[in-house]
Amino acid sequence: MGLSTTVSATTDDDQADGLQLVIHANVEIDNQIEKAVEDADKLQENYLLEVGNLEAEEEIAALTNTYNEQLDKIITEVYDVTLQTSNDAIAEAAEYGIEAECSWVLVEFADRSVWIDPIRVIGRN
Repeated sequence: MGLSTTVSATTDDDQADGLQLVIHANVEIDNQIEKAVEDADKLQENYLLEVGNLEAEEEIAALTNTYNEQLDKIITEVYDVTLQTSNDAIAEAAEYGIEAECSWVLVEFADRSVWIDPIRVIGRN
C-alpha cells in the first residue's frame, strides 16, 4: 500500500515538473514574441517616416523592398525559434506525463498577422 502511494506522489511530482516546463516555455515564447513585435513596430515606424520623405517611385520601391525583407526576417526568426521552443517543451513535458500541443495565436507584427505557437496542456498521462 505504501509503495503505490510513493509511486503516485512521484508521478504527481513529475507532472508538476512537466507543467513547470510548459509554463517556462510559454514565458520564453511570450518574451520572444514581445521583442519581435517591438522590433517590427519600430521598423514600420522608421519605414513610414522615411517613405514620407521620398518622391521618386524607385526610391519608394527600394525602401519598401528593404522594409519587407527586414520584416520577413523578424517574423521568420521569431516563428522558427518559438516553434522549436514549443516542440522541445512538448516533447520534454511528455516525458513527465504531460500531454501538450501548440496552441496557435494570431500576433500582429507591424502590418502583418502571423500565427505563433504557445503551448497548451491538453491532458496528463
